Amino acid sequence: MTDHEFESQVKKNIEALALDPLLKKKAMEWAVEASEKYNYTYNFCWGGLPIIQFPQDLMAMQEIFWRVKPDLVIETGIARGGSLSFWSSLLSLLDTCEGLDPRKSPRKVVGVEIDIRHYNRKSLISNPCS
Repeated sequence: MTDHEFESQVKKNIEALALDPLLKKKAMEWAVEASEKYNYTYNFCWGGLPIIQFPQDLMAMQEIFWRVKPDLVIETGIARGGSLSFWSSLLSLLDTCEGLDPRKSPRKVVGVEIDIRHYNRKSLISNPCS
């Protein structure tokens, strides 16, 4: 299967998923009712920092990063900092793939938080992935 054929198949799959009302209903039930009961999104880390995200959303975001190749990512409400670490990792990967030194990258991640806890700040500053 060529790249074009693969991308075409993925597009068809996504369109079919979006048109399936039963799947949409079950996905909403799981995301809103079942997973929330167990704090599903609180069960993951990235680079050693808690990341409060659905893993499926992170996979979708990395696809967007790969296509867009952003120079700046701004996140408002950073919680425990895991997603800042994730975005930073993605930007470093882009740099590496482009032959750039990630330590000297013009790409930046900015986290905005009005009430960052002292232990969150400390773990972010000391984390090598942030």
